[in-house]
Amino acid sequence: MEIKQIKEQLSIETVLTQYNIKVNKNNHCKCPFHKDNKPSLRIYPETNTYTCFGCDKTGDTIQFIQDFEKCTKREAINKAKSLIGITNDELKIMNTSKIEKAEAINYTELFPKFKQSLHRSKKAIAYFQ
Repeated sequence: MEIKQIKEQLSIETVLTQYNIKVNKNNHCKCPFHKDNKPSLRIYPETNTYTCFGCDKTGDTIQFIQDFEKCTKREAINKAKSLIGITNDELKIMNTSKIEKAEAINYTELFPKFKQSLHRSKKAIAYFQ
């Protein structure tokens, strides 16, 4: 599963619920990233993003997990996958199918096409010179 698909399937509301963060009717909540007396974190459900007007933190669902858990991007992605219910076994199956697709490509058919388009690429010409 690609990051884009994870972001599409995982709503910001789901992430906030996971961390027991309550959003008011105006899509605001107290920011968990700084001491906040009144709601300054704005949630944008249509884009699954957030912005804090107090500490300037901004991002999407994966960035929120990364900031909240103080973890790496990879760990945040794995956490996001678990929130949408993808198990490690399913991930292995998805990765295996990608490898099989890559192996199925007939490179002997692709090479002439690439070779033919080389003269149109400014980067390729500069590299050869």
